Amino acid sequence: MSGSKMTVKAIIFDLDGTLINSAISFKKMKLRIIKYLEDIGVTPSLLNENMLNFEITQRAVDDLKRKGFSEKQIKKVLDEVSSIMNQVELESFDNASLIPGVPETLKILKDQGLKLGLMTRSCRKYAEKVLEKFELRKYFDVIIARDDVENPKPDPSHAIQLLELLDTSAEEAIFVGDHWSDAECAKRSGLKFVLFQRKDDSPIRNSRILKIRNIKEIIRIIKKN
Repeated sequence: MSGSKMTVKAIIFDLDGTLINSAISFKKMKLRIIKYLEDIGVTPSLLNENMLNFEITQRAVDDLKRKGFSEKQIKKVLDEVSSIMNQVELESFDNASLIPGVPETLKILKDQGLKLGLMTRSCRKYAEKVLEKFELRKYFDVIIARDDVENPKPDPSHAIQLLELLDTSAEEAIFVGDHWSDAECAKRSGLKFVLFQRKDDSPIRNSRILKIRNIKEIIRIIKKN
């Protein structure tokens, strides 16, 4: 975190992989989405499970537009894709588990007077249920889930909307996440980023990104800023 020192007023967290161990089967989600999209006319073999969901969706939309689908038809398709994603997420709810140290860390941050926000690509119903399950909801001032925005992260508008609701500038906030899409969102929105990297095979190798192995380390980072 280079540059002039500025007081940190808010911490933004990702959900799955950062605060909880997700049980979401993203493979199952992608296969269901791809099957649906191919069934309604997307070119077979255009999509594959190695893509991220937003890449699958964008390729499908581009393909359907080339085939003459109207905006109304495409909106209906996107609504169904969102419904499939919601369903798979909610199916995983019972098997989600809490990452050690999360409740204590959130409490300390709140006691220090910091604003806390949650930015997730999961649906709001799933996010709210998970937070209530682990008694974390009380710590968050603002939650913005996938279905609360037109373009979820890594699109910077997701973060910008959250910052507006927190009444905090990007320069005064830190975003903690575990995925490259989190890092990309932070970069594009001007947020300082901290990677919660618990596995050696993390896809992010950028040496300039600050990494932590234990969620409690964020407290130490705040003290230095």
